[in-house]
Amino acid sequence: MIWTLQILVSVIFFTQKVFVLTEKKVGWLLGAIAATLAIFYFYLIHLYVYTALEFGLIALMVYAFLKKERKNPKVETWIRMITIMVMLALGYFAWSGLITIVELGSSLGLLLGTFLLTHQHPKAGWWLYALGHVLAAYLGYHKGQQFFADFQIASAIVSIAGALKLSQKAIS
Repeated sequence: MIWTLQILVSVIFFTQKVFVLTEKKVGWLLGAIAATLAIFYFYLIHLYVYTALEFGLIALMVYAFLKKERKNPKVETWIRMITIMVMLALGYFAWSGLITIVELGSSLGLLLGTFLLTHQHPKAGWWLYALGHVLAAYLGYHKGQQFFADFQIASAIVSIAGALKLSQKAIS
């Protein structure tokens, strides 16, 4: 069961990054699907902070998939509230000693990276994604989740490519 979830979560999340990089909205839907599967995967491998993180990522990715050109102020308020609540939970976990600094850094990188990618700050979002994925790879290797960790490295590379792509556009 864990092996199957590891493969599905890894491959779908990686595919999500590629689609978002190529500005395909379906990438956000894939991310929401992967995050839903990841809730079970991270719970089974005892990475509870990621289990909590995935709820925030689901909300942000569904938002990104469904959002229109014109933003709804009420929806924006809810998205910000959900993001803040997840950040507060992460802070509580860190303060209580329930998670390591690596778990906190990775979680914040992935959460804030997603938020910034969905809120017109893509370059910063891609860099935070890269940081989050590198730290997640470290955790994956530490937990013996080789396939997951390898795909985190691949996702970090895609994230760096996204940031560099935007840097190239800014120079042009």
